[in-house]
Formats: sequence, C-alpha cells, structure tokens
Amino acid sequence: MAKPQPQQTDSKNTIIMVLVALVVVMIAATAVNTWLLLDTRTTAHAALHGNLPEQDRVREPVFVKVDPFTVNLRSDQFGPRLLYAGMTLEVQDGSSKDTLMSNMPQVRSRLLVLLSGLDAERISTADGKTALAETIRTRLSEPYANSTAEIEIFDVLFTEFIVQ
Repeated sequence: MAKPQPQQTDSKNTIIMVLVALVVVMIAATAVNTWLLLDTRTTAHAALHGNLPEQDRVREPVFVKVDPFTVNLRSDQFGPRLLYAGMTLEVQDGSSKDTLMSNMPQVRSRLLVLLSGLDAERISTADGKTALAETIRTRLSEPYANSTAEIEIFDVLFTEFIVQ
C-alpha cells in the first residue's frame, strides 16, 4: 500500500511557514536595531556639538547646606521627643542657592515649624523619612520674601538624623 501524500505536504507547508515567520522576525529585528543605531548616532552627534534639548543635558549639582538643628517633636507614650537633623538641599542653579542662603532664617523657621508637629514613630521609618523629605522639598520651594518665583529643589538629603 502506498502512503498518502497529503501528510507530507502538510508537514512541508508547516516547516516553510515557520521558516518564513523566522525570516520576517529577523528582518524586523534588523530594522529596529538599525533604527536604534542611527538614532543613537544622531543623539551622540547632537551632544558633541552641544545641540541637546534642555532635558537631555546633564546638570551640575548645586548644594545648599542647612546647619543641623534640634526641634521638639510631638510627645508620645515615651514622653517628650527630640529630633536632631541636618540636611543638604540639591537646587536648580546658583541663583536658587543664593536665594536660599540670603533667606536662611526663613528656611530654618519653615523647617522648625514643619518638623515640630511630627510624630517620632512615623519619621523613624524609611518611608517616613522619604515622605518627610518630599514635604520639606515642597515647603522650601515656595517663594521667599525677596523673590516671587518658586525655587526648584530636586532633592533633600539628610546628613544627620537622630530621634530621641
């Protein structure tokens, strides 16, 4: 008895379809890779000639040191609590640093008022410190007496942080 031919044809068609699909995937991957390579070359060329958009430029960090201070925290089951904190602010540029330095009494006052109402248990955790840094960043970014513009503060870095 002779074997039926359609089964061989079906398996050959399946193999051909798989090979065609692999070739299509390889062509697509090569096209994407070529496009990414050309895009990278364009960006590198723009960087070499200083034509990068503002958001792609690397900014030099500008830091403002806030001297350490002690503040009373809200009392809890352990009695009166204290926070001893020192921090450094990463700001936008030199003019922001100058504004903060010339308004340092107001900066420290804002910090003392903000921190004095906090719970020691909440700010003792890593999440509490992160939330506190964001709150400080927002509060200190508000305009000051001799400036109507907000100051962009990128980060609040705690250099000293003791809760007793």
